[in-house]
Amino acid sequence: MKKTESICPECLKKIDAKVVQKNGKVELTKKCEEHGTFTATHWQSPKIYEFAEKFDLFNRVNNAAKHDDPNNCPHACGLCSHHLSKTVIAVIDLTKKCDLFCPICFASFPQHTSSYEPDKQEIFKMLTFLSQLDPKPPAVLFSGGEPLLRDDLDEIIRFADERGFLSILATNGIRMTRQKDLAFKLKRSGLNIVYLQFDGLDNEVYEKLRGERFLEEKLKVIEVCRKYDIEVILVPTLIRGMNDKNVGSIIRFAAENSDIVRGVVFQPIAFTGRAADNPFLNEWTDNTFAEEVEMQTSGEIKAEDLFPPSIMTPPIMVMRRFMKKPWPLFSCSPHCGIVNWVYVSKDGHLIPLNRLLDFEKFFEAILKLSESVESKGKPQILLTLFLAALKSLNWSLVRREIGLLNFFKTVLKVHVSPTYKSLGNLRRRIFLLGCMAFMDRYNFDVNRVRRCVIHYVTPDLKIIPFCAYNNVYRTQIEAEYAKKPIKVRVKR
Repeated sequence: MKKTESICPECLKKIDAKVVQKNGKVELTKKCEEHGTFTATHWQSPKIYEFAEKFDLFNRVNNAAKHDDPNNCPHACGLCSHHLSKTVIAVIDLTKKCDLFCPICFASFPQHTSSYEPDKQEIFKMLTFLSQLDPKPPAVLFSGGEPLLRDDLDEIIRFADERGFLSILATNGIRMTRQKDLAFKLKRSGLNIVYLQFDGLDNEVYEKLRGERFLEEKLKVIEVCRKYDIEVILVPTLIRGMNDKNVGSIIRFAAENSDIVRGVVFQPIAFTGRAADNPFLNEWTDNTFAEEVEMQTSGEIKAEDLFPPSIMTPPIMVMRRFMKKPWPLFSCSPHCGIVNWVYVSKDGHLIPLNRLLDFEKFFEAILKLSESVESKGKPQILLTLFLAALKSLNWSLVRREIGLLNFFKTVLKVHVSPTYKSLGNLRRRIFLLGCMAFMDRYNFDVNRVRRCVIHYVTPDLKIIPFCAYNNVYRTQIEAEYAKKPIKVRVKR
């Protein structure tokens, strides 16, 4: 299907690779002269792989595929001048400490231990650095380890909030139910979203993946977040043969709780960290997520209702015309993930937004607008948006579920002022459904890395793509930092 480059899972040397279609799968195959041949599932089924490429609108706007690939990628990240995407979500690891010992943790390697934990002032320095980037990342995700183990977490979140970041907390959530007023303190400090480890609605799954029967605790976390109006994104680690048949029930649960659950983002297991040497590699990574969604929602959400995030490139280019500080583009590879927003109807049915607004028609019109948006006045832009929505609308469905006036007002507000508030009352009836396929050493694709939009930030202010960090850099950086802590004071 195409040629690319990868790394050897054993020595990490850069080697040639091919993406091939074989036995109804899309696979990445590669050969290291020293360690032999490796084959791993690359992404979704061939059908969804080709469907996603159709909506790689960033490629059409930026001609990304024509850029030369540097010989030293991914072994010289920082970011280098050849990287094609700016930071959309910046990730800061706050600690290596954790109150669980999950056998599938992607961030903890069994042969590597570290006391990695930047102090508060170093984290302030990292946030200040991010706030000065152009364009500035809209969101910061605080991760670890378990970030709730830090006593100064509320101060860190407040510092991020004061600099205008959307604050996301990647957590197992346990301490939010056991430590009184913790959630209140975090909300008061500016926490926006809890990115909650949530593997299903069956206690046996938690016992196998997390070591304890945590379901009741997870449900309590959601109730605590509802009490303080902290939005929740559910994050199931998806493992074939273990919880892949729970996709539908998790989606239904998100729909039933869409007043506070802003989304569910499935993450097929990546064989990094403690899971790196798992013998069930191919059995556990045969990923047909889109087809599972269609089957387990009885066709309410179809496989073709899920689109690559790069489909948002033209709308963001239009939105930036109204912003004081523009957002970076969602310019990741079409094979990094698939997403859509799902509207929960009045009778509880799931309606992907492309059923209300024909994405192909709407985004084609917005793509044309985005190519000349800088030369157009704002009234002309608004008129074009209105006409594009008019031509793309499912009139009867929108009239019944939302109301035509309310829908048009929302479409225009989202483009002019892209915030949760611009969604109005619809905000409580819509949730994000997505699947992010992070790479491991087996299916590592350099072309995907070069377009990554989720970047780790290190204490010495390097910016490293997510999958490159976890597969190539993590152990080295954590070990070096533990030996040579960086002390820099930043005034509030």
